[in-house]
Amino acid sequence: MAMIIGDALRQAFMPKREYESLREEEKAWSRLQRPFLVSAVSLICVAVIVCAVISLKIVSPAVGSRRPFCSDRRLLPLPMKGGRDADLFAGAFYLTDQEIADYYWMVLFVPSLIIFLVSFAYLAAGIAVAYSAPTRHSCLTVVENSYCASRRGGVRCLYILNIIFAIIFGLLALLLGSTLLTLGSSCSVPLFWCYEIAAWGLVILYGGTAFFLRRKAAVIIDEGDQGSRNLGLEMLEANTLAVAVTPDVERRVTFKSWMGSSLLSSDDEDELDTFVDAPYRTNASANRQRVYSESRAMAANYEYDEAAGHYDDQAAALRQQEVGYDPNFVPDSVKSFVVHLYRHIREKNVYEIHQMYETSFQTLSERLFKDTPWPSVDAVVHYVDNDHVFCLLYREMWFRHLYARLSPTLKQRIDSWDNYCSLFQVVLHGVVNMQLPNQWLWDMVDEFVYQFQSFCQYRAKMKNKTEQEIALLRQFDQAWNVYGVLNFLQALVEKSAIIQILEQEKQGIEQFTATDGYDYSGGSNVLKVLGYFSMIGLLRVHCLLGDYHTGLKCLHPIDISQQGVYTSVIGSHIATIYHYGFASLMLRRYVDGIREFNKILLYIYKTKQYHQKSPQYEQILKKNEQMYALLAICLSFCPQMKLVDEAVNAQLREKYGEKMGKLQRYDDEAYGDKLSRRQRYADEAFGIYDELFSYACPKFITPSAPSFDEPLVNYNQDAYRLQLKLFLSEVRQQELLVGARTFLKVYSTISLGKLANYLDVDESTLRMTLMTYKHKTHAVDSDGKIISNADVDFYIDDDMIRVVNSKPVKRYGDFFLRQIVKLEGVINDVDRIKVESAN
Repeated sequence: MAMIIGDALRQAFMPKREYESLREEEKAWSRLQRPFLVSAVSLICVAVIVCAVISLKIVSPAVGSRRPFCSDRRLLPLPMKGGRDADLFAGAFYLTDQEIADYYWMVLFVPSLIIFLVSFAYLAAGIAVAYSAPTRHSCLTVVENSYCASRRGGVRCLYILNIIFAIIFGLLALLLGSTLLTLGSSCSVPLFWCYEIAAWGLVILYGGTAFFLRRKAAVIIDEGDQGSRNLGLEMLEANTLAVAVTPDVERRVTFKSWMGSSLLSSDDEDELDTFVDAPYRTNASANRQRVYSESRAMAANYEYDEAAGHYDDQAAALRQQEVGYDPNFVPDSVKSFVVHLYRHIREKNVYEIHQMYETSFQTLSERLFKDTPWPSVDAVVHYVDNDHVFCLLYREMWFRHLYARLSPTLKQRIDSWDNYCSLFQVVLHGVVNMQLPNQWLWDMVDEFVYQFQSFCQYRAKMKNKTEQEIALLRQFDQAWNVYGVLNFLQALVEKSAIIQILEQEKQGIEQFTATDGYDYSGGSNVLKVLGYFSMIGLLRVHCLLGDYHTGLKCLHPIDISQQGVYTSVIGSHIATIYHYGFASLMLRRYVDGIREFNKILLYIYKTKQYHQKSPQYEQILKKNEQMYALLAICLSFCPQMKLVDEAVNAQLREKYGEKMGKLQRYDDEAYGDKLSRRQRYADEAFGIYDELFSYACPKFITPSAPSFDEPLVNYNQDAYRLQLKLFLSEVRQQELLVGARTFLKVYSTISLGKLANYLDVDESTLRMTLMTYKHKTHAVDSDGKIISNADVDFYIDDDMIRVVNSKPVKRYGDFFLRQIVKLEGVINDVDRIKVESAN
C-alpha cells in the first residue's frame, strides 16, 4: 500500500502528456480507487449501524437503566419576570422522555426503516454492479423484465432508483429530523444526531452508488460467458413456422431469391467481405446528411466527453493524421460506442439506440472521422461476439458515413449493394427479434434509394472510366439493378403486410400509427416499419424514373392528409410531400400539389427554428426552397391562392413574386399587335419555367446499363433532359391559357369573336385553346376519377361563352382565431400593468 501511495504522489506531479501515455494498470489512482471506496463504504455502513443501535437503546432502554446520552433535568424551568422562558428551548413543546421515544419510534424510525428495507435490494445490487464494472454482474436481474429495464436498460434503471432513494432520505433528514429539536426533551438532541448521521449516511451510499453506476458501469457487457460464442442470429427468434434459417443464411444471406448468387463472394466463403482501401477525396456531398431526427426530443447525451475519453480521441485523431487511415485501428471511444450499441440492440432499448445512433455516432464522426471512414467491420467484430446481424447494421452505417463525407470507389459501391442484399434478406426471411428507432429504419430505406440513384449517375458517366472500372461494371452488371431495387422494396411491403395493417387501422383493429409503429408487447417493429417506409421509397424511385402515376399508386395506402408514422421522422415527412407534390405537378393535379406543399411549407416555417443546431438543417432549408419553387410553378398553372396560407404566401411572394408576375403576365403591352414583343415576353416566361424546374426537380436517372461495345459517352443528363422537354412542352401548350383565363375572369358572357379579337387569334384557334383549357384543368386521380383544377369554369352555348359564377368560400376562421389570440395577449398585458401599478 505504501508503494502504491508513493506512486500516486509521484504521478500527481507528472507532466500531463507523460501521465496519459501510461497504461491503465500502471496508473496508481486506478489501483487505489477500489480499496479507498471499499473503506469509505465500510466506514459509512458502520456509522449508520452504530447510530441506529444507539437510537434504539434510547428508545427502549434496559429495565432499571437510564437512557444513554439523555440528561434528566431535575427542575422544570420557571418563567422569568416579564413572561419570558428561562429554559434553553424557547417556545418549545415540553415532552417527557417516554413521549419523545414514542414519537421517534413511530414517526421517524419505523417509516425510515420500511423505506430502507424496500430499497436495500437496489442499493446492494447497485454497489455490486458498480464494483464489478465493466463485467456484467448477476445482480442486474433485480431489475430485469421491469418496465424501467425494458425502456432504459438495467444499469440505467438502478441508477435512477438509487438517485430517487437518495433524494427521499435527504428529504427525511431535512424535514423529519429537524422536528426533534422542537420537542424540548432531554433526549431530543441525541436522537436528532443519531437520525441525521444515519439518514445522511444513507444519502451518501445511495447517491455514491448512482454516481458510479453512471460513470463506471456504462460499459458493462458479459465478456466472460459469451466471448467465444457466435451470436450470429441471436436477434432472430426461433419460429418453426417461419422460413428455416440455414447455416448458410446465418453466415451470409445470399441474393438467390431475387437476383441470383451474391455479387462479391461465393457461397462457400468463410470470411466477411473486406474493403478495398483507396485514396479518399472530399466529396461535394459532404454536407448531405439525413434529415433531422424523430420529432420526439431525446434529452440525454451519451457520456463520451469524459476527460480520459477526450484525451483518447485526441490521440486517435493525431495518430490518423500522422499514419493515415488504418481500417484495423479502433479508438477506445469507438469500442465503447460499438459495445453499448450492441448491448442496447439486444435489450431492445429503443431510447438509448436512438440517442447513440442520432447523437453519439454523429459526434464521433465529427471528432474522429471527418475525412476518413470508420474502422472496418473486421476490426470491431470481436467486440460484439461475431454477431452477424449487428455486423450488417454496422456496415450499413459505415457505408452511409462513407457516402456522406467521402467519395466511394466502385468496389465500395458494389460492397454496399451486397450488404443491403444480405441485410434485407435477413429481415425478409428471418423472424427479426429487435426494435430499432424509426429514424434509423427510415435512413436505411432513404440511403438505399440514394445509393441506387448515386450509382446510376456514376455509371452513366462513362467517358472518363478506367479499364479496371469498366471491367468491374461488366463483372457486376447486376449491382444496383433497377429490378433488384424495386423487388426489395416491394418485397418489404408485401412481407410486412403493411397495407393490410393500415386497412385494419381504419377499422379500429390495429393501432400502428398510435404507437408510431413500435411494438410495446415485446415484438419487433423492424419489418413493419421498413415495409411502411418502403412505400415512400417506391414513390421516390418511380419519380426518379419518371413514372409518376405508379409512384402515387404505391403511396396510395398512406393517407397523407392525416398524421401518420411518416410524420414522426421529419426526413420521411419532407421526402414524402416533396415527391408527392412533384408527381402531382407532372400529372397536372395542381390542386393536390398546392394543398400538400402549403401544409409542409407551413410546418417547416413554424418549426425550422428548432432544427438550427441539427446537422440536417441545411438539407431542410434546401428542400424548403425547392418546394417553394414547385409551389410557384403550380400556382402559375392553377392560380388558386385561396389554398395557400398567408404566411406561406408572404414567403412565396418574397422569394418568387417577381418571377410569378412574369409567368402570369398578359396585357396589351405584352400581347398587342407587336408580335415580337409578345414573343419576347413568352420566351422570358419560358426561361423562368426552365430555371425553376431545373432547380427544384429530382435528379432523374437512367437505370439501364451502358453498351460497352459502342463508343463510351456520358448519358447521365439524358433522363433530366427528357423530363425537362416534357415539362416545357406542357408549358408551350398552356401559353394562350393565361390570356384566356384573364378575360374569362372579367366577363360573365362573351362571344367567341370578341374573345378571339382580344387574343389576336381566329375563332378556330380560340376553340382549340378553350378545349385545351378544359383538358389541362382536369386530371385523373389515383382512384381513376376525373378531378378539376380549374379556377374558372365555363361552357360554350352556340357562339357565346358563358362563365359559371362560382363564388369562392371565404375562410374567416383563421383570421378570427389570430385576432382572438392577439386580444388575449393585450388583455393579459393590461392586467399585468394594473397589478404592477397597484403594488
